[in-house]
Amino acid sequence: MPTSKTPKTKTKTSSKHPHPEKNENYDLRTRLIHGSMRTPKWDYSHHVVPPLTSSATFRLSSSQRGARGFFEFACDRVDTTRQVPIYIYDRLDEPTRGMLEENLAAAEQGEIGVCFATGMAAISASIASLTRSGDQVVAHNTLYGCTYSLMTNWLPRQGVNTRFVDMRNAKEIAKAITARTRIVYFETPDRKSVV
Repeated sequence: MPTSKTPKTKTKTSSKHPHPEKNENYDLRTRLIHGSMRTPKWDYSHHVVPPLTSSATFRLSSSQRGARGFFEFACDRVDTTRQVPIYIYDRLDEPTRGMLEENLAAAEQGEIGVCFATGMAAISASIASLTRSGDQVVAHNTLYGCTYSLMTNWLPRQGVNTRFVDMRNAKEIAKAITARTRIVYFETPDRKSVV
């Protein structure tokens, strides 16, 4: 339902992942229920509601179309806000996940949303994107086993050190943070506190 409080305005975005729903004059609650009414992720000329996509690979009419699809996916200079993307393979992008990510970004009032198949994929990607060799993570001493393994076995291979502390003690956290600290990491609830 359109709101009468907010004037209808066009929002110009330069991001590769635009928010078409910001162009619509709907309350956030309405967008959370119904999602974006229009998105460049789907051609609405044949469907009122986009169907769930179950394809892993998509039909390409020519090798040139495939090459253009790969180029558009990899190039930030291409404006994908004006046309339906050329979908090639679902690990790159596909309409169902793309629309979910757009709607999650709108719900959180963020620029983009990113979905992962597992929690560890999300944790690994987040930590890897925020740290580099020589950096430090300060983490709670009670973590999910795979997170602990990431921090003790895999991050050190990249030169990232993890310091484990009791996150219930603010003084211990403050003492552990250094100029090299990029992330303070904890999980709640952790498995030990659930049992």
